[in-house]
Amino acid sequence: MNKVFYLVFLAGLTMLVHPSVYWLWCACRTRFRMRRKLGSFGDESSLKSYGKAGEYLRMLILAAEAERYFPTVERFCLISGLLGGIPGILFTLLVPWHTALLWGGFLTCMPYLMLQALLHEKRVCRSREGDVLVQELLNQYQICDYKMTEALERAALALEGEPLGKRLFLQLAKDLQNAVTKKEVEDLLAEFRYAFDTVWGNVLASNILFSHLYGVRVDGAMKDLLHCMVQSRKAVEYSRRENHEARMMLVWLTPVSFLLSIFFACRFFDFTLGKFFAYQLGTALGLQWFFSMVFCYVVSLLVHGFLAKEKMDI
Repeated sequence: MNKVFYLVFLAGLTMLVHPSVYWLWCACRTRFRMRRKLGSFGDESSLKSYGKAGEYLRMLILAAEAERYFPTVERFCLISGLLGGIPGILFTLLVPWHTALLWGGFLTCMPYLMLQALLHEKRVCRSREGDVLVQELLNQYQICDYKMTEALERAALALEGEPLGKRLFLQLAKDLQNAVTKKEVEDLLAEFRYAFDTVWGNVLASNILFSHLYGVRVDGAMKDLLHCMVQSRKAVEYSRRENHEARMMLVWLTPVSFLLSIFFACRFFDFTLGKFFAYQLGTALGLQWFFSMVFCYVVSLLVHGFLAKEKMDI
């Protein structure tokens, strides 16, 4: 009964202070946006307006193509804080504070972990497009009389079956046209490297840098890079083996086991659904086991996602 009273009290307090908190959040968001926009007119690049940690998160969001979920770094930090803070406070009413702190920290890290998993998936897909991207860029580079920015734009328009590389090429061509200093060009190519995180991506970015800034012809280097990537694709296609049975077991074993536990509890131990969930979610021990199971399941999926798929590299 006391727990219900505390929950009702907390809900009422949240409704009472919500207008003030929302107004404060809007004011802070407006201030951050104004500072960032004003910073872009200064001498320093607007890419550094977040600081090192914020810049890393910004590059992570862009490389994972998650702007529709986290349009700004502030939105990402707010969602992460709310996702871990509110459940963490509620958990303290049901479990010991150190357990609630552990679960709250795990939930706070969930958006970051999901971004890392999404980024790895994008990098793998982009790496598999690499030989086609380099081949098309090399063709357009020679057609455009060795003008790299124009070659990037035309290569992006010519690409049809490589949507991830197409978006990167278009964005890079647009940004290079607007860049006016060597530092801006280097920052743009650093983002380009980060989006691939491969050796061939670093080599390609270096070729783009020398061609765009210094007018050096890099068609020979790109031909050598393309030859290495063709050999790499043959090796990856030959060595790639996916254990589909293990994947199916990993994805479905835990949810099916949980559903079977509900079925057997109701079938053989005279439980009802209400009684089962009351024990599972309404007691400290039940909650500890449930969230431990969820934690292990999520971690296993993330580990499998990182280890099962291999990038194509040279």
